[in-house]
Amino acid sequence: MDRVKAIILAAGKGSRLASEEQDIPKALRLVNGKPLIEYVLDGIDFVSPEDITVVVGVLGQQVIDHLQGRCRFAWQQEQKGTAHALLSAREEVAGFFGPVLALYCDMPLLRRATYRHMVNEHVRTGAHNTLLASVMHPIPPFGRLIYDEHGKLQEIVEQSACTEEQKRIDLVNVGVQVLHGTTMVEMLERVDNDNPKREYYLTGIARVLSRANLPQHVVKLPDSPEFWGVNTQEDLDRVEAYMRQHPSA
Repeated sequence: MDRVKAIILAAGKGSRLASEEQDIPKALRLVNGKPLIEYVLDGIDFVSPEDITVVVGVLGQQVIDHLQGRCRFAWQQEQKGTAHALLSAREEVAGFFGPVLALYCDMPLLRRATYRHMVNEHVRTGAHNTLLASVMHPIPPFGRLIYDEHGKLQEIVEQSACTEEQKRIDLVNVGVQVLHGTTMVEMLERVDNDNPKREYYLTGIARVLSRANLPQHVVKLPDSPEFWGVNTQEDLDRVEAYMRQHPSA
C-alpha cells in the first residue's frame, strides 16, 4: 500500500458520556479496560506513526500525554464542527498528494480490514472523497446520503437538518472518509454552516465536491456492530458486552 495519512478527530467534549464531569477526555474513556482511541490506533496500524495526527481540544493535554511519541497532534481551539476540526490539521497534510483517512476516536469495533478497504477503494476509483455507508434498520440519527436524478452523490444531510422525507432514507453515513490530499483543505474551506446547529460538518464536503464536479465514491457495506459508536453510557455498555461475547472481534 502506498503512503497514507490519517487524522483522528478527538477534540469533542463527550458530553453525553459525562466525560468532562469525570475530568477525562472522551478519547481516553475506557472500553473493556482500554482507552477508546487505542482501538482506533490498532485499526490503522498500517499507517506510519509520523503520518497519524490526532486532533485534540477539550482536555486535550491528557490525550497528548497519553499518546506522546506515537503520533502527531493538532489543536482545535474552538468547537465549530468536524470539518473545522479536520482543518485544524491542515499543516500536517500540506504538500501531501495521497489519501488522507479521516476518522473518529469513538468507533472501537471498526476493523483494520475495513480501513484498508476504504483506502484501497479510494485509490482504485480516483475519488476525491470516499465514504463508508450502510443501510440500517431501525434508521439511526446519522447523516442521510442524497443522490441526484443521475445517481450521483449530491450531499449528506445530517439528521438535525433532514426533512421528513429525508428521514425515511435508510442509506446512512457511517463516519469514515478518505479524502484526496491535493484538494482536501481547499474543499473543506468551502464547507458552510448552513444548518440548525451552525456547525461546519465534515459531511458537508460531499456537497462541495458535487458542486465542483469532482468524483466521489461510496463504499456500501452491510450493517454491522463494527459501525457502533460510543456516544452515551448505553453505547459504551453495549460495546463492552459485545467485546466480551466476541473476544476476537
